[in-house]
Amino acid sequence: MKPLRVALLDDHAIVRHGLVSHLSDEPGIEIVGVYENSRELMRGMVSAPAHVLLLDFALGRDELDGVSLIRALRARFPDCRILVLSTYHESATVSLALRVGARGFVGKDEDLSGLVKAIRVVASGAIYLSADMSYQVADAIRPADEDQQTVSDNALQRAALSAREQEVIRCYLEGMTVTEIAEKFNRSIKTISAQKATAFRKLGVTSNNGLFKIMKTLE
Repeated sequence: MKPLRVALLDDHAIVRHGLVSHLSDEPGIEIVGVYENSRELMRGMVSAPAHVLLLDFALGRDELDGVSLIRALRARFPDCRILVLSTYHESATVSLALRVGARGFVGKDEDLSGLVKAIRVVASGAIYLSADMSYQVADAIRPADEDQQTVSDNALQRAALSAREQEVIRCYLEGMTVTEIAEKFNRSIKTISAQKATAFRKLGVTSNNGLFKIMKTLE
């Protein structure tokens, strides 16, 4: 059998070296790319495609946010399956990564044997989450039906959001970035950012995780 081609992106050298050292000893796995930033990754994946990309979700300040990077990679390398590796694995973060195209999520505190299992599961075409993560995000990764959409809409209305603020939050919950929302509605990025900020204030939240939590409460 051909080896499973794996690439990885992490902005911490110690993490990169540790992963390479461990994964290189695994039978049937070939490390084809080790990247420090997304620019190197985009260039390297063209000449050295991978079956699975192990991706740090929270990179440095000069990098794309995790959601935007996953969406860009899915568009450019649709055959590569993305497995997120992150220190931050709250249910909201995991759900958001899955919504925009990741095929699995592993916490950096997970055992290395679990990471290897996750790589193989994702390579097979399945979605990988640990048992604990699966329980936490079970509802979030199910396709939304009309009743769920109605509940979400009613929740936003009860929070006194304007029609445009509701549009922005719905798109944001679907994994769209501020730039993408601005393009969708032909508004400026500044306007969308302001509407998002106002909506957050009305909902009483200050972060992405807070938004997901308050939506669950409102429902």
